[in-house]
Amino acid sequence: MKKLLGILALALSVSGIASADQDVVKNIWVNQDVRAGFTDQTGDKANEIGNAGFRKKNITKVKSVTEVGTTLGLNDEWGLDANLYYKHDEGVGFADGKKTDARTAKDLIDANLSKNVKWGSLDTNTKLGVRHWTNKAGLKRTNSVGESNEVYFGPTFGMNLFNQNIKTTLEAVYFTQNGNADQDGRYYRPASVNTPTVKVDNKANHGWGANLLLGTDGTIAEGGYGKFSYDVELDHYLRDASGANNKSNVKLDYTVGLNYDTPVWHGLYAFVRPENNWTKHTAIDGYENEFSVWTGVGYKADFDTSVGTISVNPSLRYRPVHKDTVKYKDDKNTTEVNEVRAGVKVGLTVK
Repeated sequence: MKKLLGILALALSVSGIASADQDVVKNIWVNQDVRAGFTDQTGDKANEIGNAGFRKKNITKVKSVTEVGTTLGLNDEWGLDANLYYKHDEGVGFADGKKTDARTAKDLIDANLSKNVKWGSLDTNTKLGVRHWTNKAGLKRTNSVGESNEVYFGPTFGMNLFNQNIKTTLEAVYFTQNGNADQDGRYYRPASVNTPTVKVDNKANHGWGANLLLGTDGTIAEGGYGKFSYDVELDHYLRDASGANNKSNVKLDYTVGLNYDTPVWHGLYAFVRPENNWTKHTAIDGYENEFSVWTGVGYKADFDTSVGTISVNPSLRYRPVHKDTVKYKDDKNTTEVNEVRAGVKVGLTVK
């Protein structure tokens, strides 16, 4: 929390001394949460479906996730924006209620320059950027076991039609990867596999591709009872990698969600969200389908300052339903990991 407040204080000081024709911080935010997963894995009748109560022996994993994002307005550079997003998560596995040596860490840095242009009712935002993933392992999570990069360029088109938001992103991509990295699953196989039991060099080290992201969301109904809304995301990641035995692949990642948000009372709110996520790599047989129901409560407060608005949003979320079905060739298996998340998001929006 001290680091989080320090970042916001720095942003306030920078924004406070900036003049209109200088580069300025538009916004900055930090999100921190802790996640714990549970499944029915204790006893003779354990079937990995449901949490069977929050018993210590049913813990499957604990993960800490930190996210930071900011936008800098480059007023001296043709009105461009510089955007930076950083995500760090580290997890530890559990067996019989005790921590195991299965400890991992992942980092993502996404940095880009963007330009917004409005054409009537059509909003366009064109980006040139790079995404960098790092996978680490070991008891202290210091051993790098894979890295991947994605240089991308392309526009996002957005418009509001009959009070429904419609968005389309098209990006050309050049990527590199090594070790067990696969651009966060965007290619169907990593560059290589190096485990105690399997050692394979796939030679999938670089290639070209494209990202096509289609999305829509909107309000279904709203009144004194709260708000019902929906969202649909249809993401496509085309990749063609080096290596004679590596296939062209499109990762299909489709998510449909419904939301109910209660009316806000003195900053307090609650929500329920059922969602379904279906993913498939066209280069291989099989798919994964996850149906989840999320519930949550939270509190949000805004504080006006001389340079902008500071928002504070602690929340507690719980996933009581999670059916994860994985099919590969003739194999099909369904498991469930119920999850609890507790976190806080703090942000500054500059005037």
